Order: sequence, then C-alpha cells, then structure tokens
Amino acid sequence: MSLTNFFQLLISGIAMGAIYTLTAKGLFIAHLATHRLNFGQGDFMMVAAFLVMAFLVAGIHPVLAVILVAAILCLMGYLLERIAIRPLDALADRTTPYAWILTTAGVALILQNVVELIWGKSAQYAPPLFSTTRDSVVSIFGVGVFLEELAVIIVAFVVVVGLYWFLFKTRWGKGIYAVAFNPEAANLLGVDVRGVIVLVFVIASLLAGIAGVLIGPLVSLHPHIGLIFTIKALAVASLGGFSNPIGILVGGILFGVAESFSNYWDSAFGDLYPLLFVLISLAIKPTGLFGEVKADVR
Repeated sequence: MSLTNFFQLLISGIAMGAIYTLTAKGLFIAHLATHRLNFGQGDFMMVAAFLVMAFLVAGIHPVLAVILVAAILCLMGYLLERIAIRPLDALADRTTPYAWILTTAGVALILQNVVELIWGKSAQYAPPLFSTTRDSVVSIFGVGVFLEELAVIIVAFVVVVGLYWFLFKTRWGKGIYAVAFNPEAANLLGVDVRGVIVLVFVIASLLAGIAGVLIGPLVSLHPHIGLIFTIKALAVASLGGFSNPIGILVGGILFGVAESFSNYWDSAFGDLYPLLFVLISLAIKPTGLFGEVKADVR
C-alpha cells in the first residue's frame, strides 16, 4: 500500500467514523436521560438524507435546505417522544419495561416504507453540499482527498464539541444529568423532567438529521440504509462506552478507520471485521474500551 492510498483511506475512515459518532451520540443522549434508545435512529438519518437530496434537487439553497431538514427532524423527535415513548410511561404498570423497543422500531419501519413509496427502492445520489461536483479533490501535502470528506470531518467535530459544551456547561445539559441521576430528586429541585425527556429525543433526532445531511454525498442512499447505520452506531456506542461521550467519539473514529482499511483489503467482507472486533472487545471488556465499571449514572 502506498502512502497516498494510506492517507486517503485514513481520511475516508475518519469521515465515516464522524458520521457513526453523530448517530451514536443520539443514542447516547437518549439513553443517558431515559435508559431508552431510538431503534430508528439510523432511519431518522436516512430520512434526513433523502429530504436534503430532494430540497437540493428542487433548487433550494443549501443553507435553507439544511435549516428545513433540521426543523423537520426536530419535529420528528418531538413526535417520537409523544407517540412512541410517553404513552408507555402512562401505562407503565401494564406494559413490559422494553416496550419502547417495539414502538421505536415500528416508527423506523413506517419511515422506511414511506421513503420507499416516495423515492422507490433504487439507489439515489445526493448532490454535494460543500463543492460543485461529487469528485472535487483538494491536495494536502501532495495527497488528493475529497473535499466533501474533509468538510464532513470538520462539521461533525464541531457538532460533537458543541454537544459536549451543551451537556457540561449549560443549565439544560446539567438538567439532563440531574434527570439521569435521579428523576424524582431532579423534579423536587425544579427540573422539568418531562421537558428534559422531550429535549433529549429532539437532540437525538437533530444529530441524526445532521448525520443524514452529511452522509448524502458520500454514499448511495436507499430506504433501508438506516438499519445498517443503527447497528453500526450501537456498535460504536458499545465500543466507546455508553456512559462516556469522549469514548464514543474515539470508538466512532476507530470503527470508521477499521472499516475503511478492511474494505480495502477485503471488499466482500470488509464490513464484517470491524463488527467482529467490537464483539471481541465487548467480550473482554463489556463496559466498552472507555466505559466505567458502573456505566449507569443513576
């Protein structure tokens, strides 16, 4: 392998790892406050990718298209909490504690079928956001890399830093951790527990929307791509440690880079090897590479 190929594979892996990190962060923040996950997180990302593609093809300015997609995904997150999560809380004594798996997965299946009805089953290709063509290349130390991949890395890391600041430096972020620690005590301290639960699902959906906007120009889109990204996001979150936001970032980058190089060496089973690595890592350290012995903050 030449140095040029190595650098190109590394950049591609980091770009995909950044997407996995954003998707996994959505799982992390919902799990942090509610101990529940949106099993349609990847499908929310898929919907965002198709929406931004449709807006760009319709001639809408990219900035406006991104704003519209972000607003729609926030609304979807709010509706998810109202339809798939909140009714279960009202029926807590009459339902299984894991009923949310069925309700969120059901929403994911509905989204897949709606997208399939509108755009069909064939692969779609979104126009680039940050360049005029999909194959726009910039030179770094004499090595050509795709501009879209560099932009994805930069934007994703900015979003991750912003989320970290929000969680640890703002009143609402501290409220999320208060609810995660003890919802009843947080309520007594004046924290709007229901509002925090709505907020985490809205943020999770927004992160999926950002991932969808960024992923469109990098891969071919189809209605069932969301399930793949949900599985990989779960793998990344488990690898990094569900209770460690920095660990999830490192896990996402490791997974993306491993996937990039494994696909280079064996394109037929390239996606399999990183997942096997995650399984072996979890067998050795079930809390993840950067997880604590007691992962539950409550």
